[in-house]
Amino acid sequence: MKKFRRKSGAAVTRLSPYEVELLSSLVSQLVEMISDGDPETYAQPQSDDPFELWAQDLASDPDQPEAHEDPVLQRLFPNAYPHDDAASSDFRRFTERELKTTKVTDAQVVLARLATTDLGTVELRVPAEEVQAWLRTLTSVRIAVAVRLGITDAESAEEMSQLPDDDPRSYMVSVYDWLGFAQETLIAAL
Repeated sequence: MKKFRRKSGAAVTRLSPYEVELLSSLVSQLVEMISDGDPETYAQPQSDDPFELWAQDLASDPDQPEAHEDPVLQRLFPNAYPHDDAASSDFRRFTERELKTTKVTDAQVVLARLATTDLGTVELRVPAEEVQAWLRTLTSVRIAVAVRLGITDAESAEEMSQLPDDDPRSYMVSVYDWLGFAQETLIAAL
């Protein structure tokens, strides 16, 4: 991957076919995890009528949503009130569907834009109006990789970067670093 650069009001880079496939796979896995395998559940609502949206939420969301067991989902959707289970449940009930919808929608923007590269044969152009969706999605994917690797701070990230090449985790550490590079250069291109 080359650095993102600003060109004609868009952030532009060139990705290899492998990088397009890798990022598409990671983002797709994120969508699957967030949506529990049913991304259509978290598609953007078709109506702007607040009462219809409210009715949809009531029909699909449980009264007492459970806390997540997966550490990645715990990190992406942290417990707002760790010492008050009732307040935490209420917070999840009123916010989590919208948060998941935003994450899935952002990820779909990224996947659609990656598809326009024809597996890296065409440069990637991220229009200004999609940059925030890209940054949020790259952050979510990077968090997911960090959680799986056990990276919690700069010190643990540094420890992971010192892994020998034959350690199976070293590949994912390079993916973690690559995602950071993508974020950093995308921000610099703004």
